[in-house]
Amino acid sequence: MKIGIMSDTHDYLPNIKKAVDIFNNKNVDMVIHCGDFVSLFVIKEFERLNARIVATYGNNDGERTKLKEWLKELNKENEIDDYLSFEADSLKFFVLHGTNNEILEAIIKSKKYDVVIYGHTHNRVFEEIDNVLVINPGECCGYLSGIATIGILDTTSKKYEEFEL
Repeated sequence: MKIGIMSDTHDYLPNIKKAVDIFNNKNVDMVIHCGDFVSLFVIKEFERLNARIVATYGNNDGERTKLKEWLKELNKENEIDDYLSFEADSLKFFVLHGTNNEILEAIIKSKKYDVVIYGHTHNRVFEEIDNVLVINPGECCGYLSGIATIGILDTTSKKYEEFEL
C-alpha cells in the first residue's frame, strides 16, 4: 500500500494542488494529513484526489465541525479527529498533529505502534526509534522552513520517498 503524507498546508493552494497531482500520479491508496488545513476553502483543492483522506485537526484549524462535514462530502470514507490509530498492511499507525511533545514522545516510547506520524513542527523527520518508524513530512506550505515537502510511505518495504513542491 502507498500512503501519501502531508501536514501544515496553511491555506497555500499552489502547493496543495502540486501535492494532489503527485499523490494521484503515484497512485497512493490513502493520504494522511497531519493537521493545519487552516481555512475551509482549501478542502475544495482535494476534490481531485483519487484517494481517501485520514486527517487530524491541527492547532490552527478553526471550523472543526464544518471541516469534518466537508471532508465527508468529498468521500464518505474520509476521517478527521484529534488523533487516529488504525492498521494498514499489518502495520499499526498512530497519527496526531504533534502540538504536545510529551504526548508524542510517550506514544513513540509505548512501542504499541509500528508507525507514528505527526506534523506541527514544520520540520522533516524520518527515523526509526526502537523499531518505531517516526515520520514528520515537514510543511506543505513552505512558510517557515522555505522548503515545502510531502512524502509517500510504501507499507510493504517501509521505504519513504520525499517530494519537494
